[in-house]
Amino acid sequence: MRRGPIRPAFWLVCAWVAAIAVVVVLVLDAERNALSRAERSATAMAQVIEEHTARTSQSVSLTLAAIADAWRLSRPAAHDAAFRGLLRERLQDLPYVRAIFVIGPDGRIAHDTDYPNTPAVSLADRDYFRAHREEPALKRAISTPMLSRTPGAGWFVSLTQRIGSDEHFEGIVVAAMHPGYFESLYGRMRHGQDELIALFHRNGTLVARSPALPSDIGRSFTHLPLFSRLESDPVGSYAVEHGHILPGRRIVAYRTVPGWPFVVHVSYSRDAVLAGWRRSALGAAIAMTALTLLLAGVIARDMRAARKRRAQREQREQAERMEAMGALTGGIAHDFGNLLGVIGNSLHLLEAGGADARAQALGMARRAVLRGREMTDRLLTFARRKPLEPRPADLNALLADAHPLIAQALTAQIELVLQLAPGLPLALIDVSQFEMAVLNLVVNARDALGGRGRIVLRTYADAGGAPCLAVEDQGPGMPEAVRRRAMEPFFTTKGAAGTGLGLAQVYGFMHQIGGALRIDSKPGAGTRVHLCFASTSAVPPRTPATSTPRSPSR
Repeated sequence: MRRGPIRPAFWLVCAWVAAIAVVVVLVLDAERNALSRAERSATAMAQVIEEHTARTSQSVSLTLAAIADAWRLSRPAAHDAAFRGLLRERLQDLPYVRAIFVIGPDGRIAHDTDYPNTPAVSLADRDYFRAHREEPALKRAISTPMLSRTPGAGWFVSLTQRIGSDEHFEGIVVAAMHPGYFESLYGRMRHGQDELIALFHRNGTLVARSPALPSDIGRSFTHLPLFSRLESDPVGSYAVEHGHILPGRRIVAYRTVPGWPFVVHVSYSRDAVLAGWRRSALGAAIAMTALTLLLAGVIARDMRAARKRRAQREQREQAERMEAMGALTGGIAHDFGNLLGVIGNSLHLLEAGGADARAQALGMARRAVLRGREMTDRLLTFARRKPLEPRPADLNALLADAHPLIAQALTAQIELVLQLAPGLPLALIDVSQFEMAVLNLVVNARDALGGRGRIVLRTYADAGGAPCLAVEDQGPGMPEAVRRRAMEPFFTTKGAAGTGLGLAQVYGFMHQIGGALRIDSKPGAGTRVHLCFASTSAVPPRTPATSTPRSPSR
């Protein structure tokens, strides 16, 4: 009885689980897409900065080469105004360069765009100067960030060009590239506060970064994972759980600048990248929570309704049982009252009547006792209190043998047809009660036909192979309300002509021998009563052919 209300709840839960699975898949896919978009964006940003850095360095290098050629052609005196004007003119085209100056072979500044504020110091100790003086083949070089000796000038990166031939060193031209320019540019390119853009020297020294942090300029960051990756993969991306420049988990893209000792680093905060996704995931979680609560409410409502329906059905069934018990009690009381009345009248005749009256009274009393015994036997059979002895028997043979007796209960206008299926296994049957059960069913079919028509006794094997008998008529059929109560004792539609014990007796007989009874009937479609017997695996040695004998004429 519980399966009915459980099935809708089960399918609702299945639908809920499927919805949860779909939402989880979509949420996880959205997370992967967000991270993938962030990685592609960081890679694209790193490529843009790499190309800009290469073009910037190339333009500075070309400018320094032109200045070196101009110096060799004119060989101006120290701090020549005309040559200084040339330097300042070239400087205006290079917004990322703070100053341009020429250092003579002695290490002192011979020409400078900062003149007359040029400090009177020797730069012979600077690494970029010594590199050119000691390596004749070195034409161009870029240094790591260093502090300028000009007061207040701050950090710069030197891009240098050698003057003179390999054999004759005549000095160098220096462009002081200002990290602040790159920091300002990167600041304009950033999408958010959690984004980091940085430019490193190939040896791990930080050149510029945004957000700006002056204390990091010139600091070595060789411990970053990207510097361990450069040898095998000059371009790539990766994720870190703990950022070394900015805190938290980050998505990093990096690129080396071809031909120049620079490395571009772009990183996004993973938390910032997933902020929008988290809002969507939270919305999905709230929606699924609401759906879960709604589903729980629907299931709870359905379960309450199912319990209410079950309670109502149990009350109705209890009322029907009480009604059936009342009908049974009333029927028994009425029939036994009639029998007792007959016996009482017989006793009165025995006391007051003559010999003929006494004989008549004894006959009446004897018939009443026999009828009472018959009724008791039927009740005992229905209640499964009368002992039966089911034995293996050939169902077809039993019907063939009972046919003459059954036919006697029919009129000449009713045709009795036997349709016997061959090869049926032996049925467990109490033979003494079998004929009475079939006769009861045939009489009911006869009454339903109104004395004219056709009754079929058909044997067959059900889906499980058990031997079955169907008693079929083409009478008016039963309404559903009548069909449900047809096997109740003392329930009859025949009025005073019926006892209401026929089907009840057959029902009790079938259950007592381990079989089953089923009624198929609809108004206008006739009635089929199916008796399905327990069986043995044995098959009878002979199987009678299907026959259609008619009832004898009377």
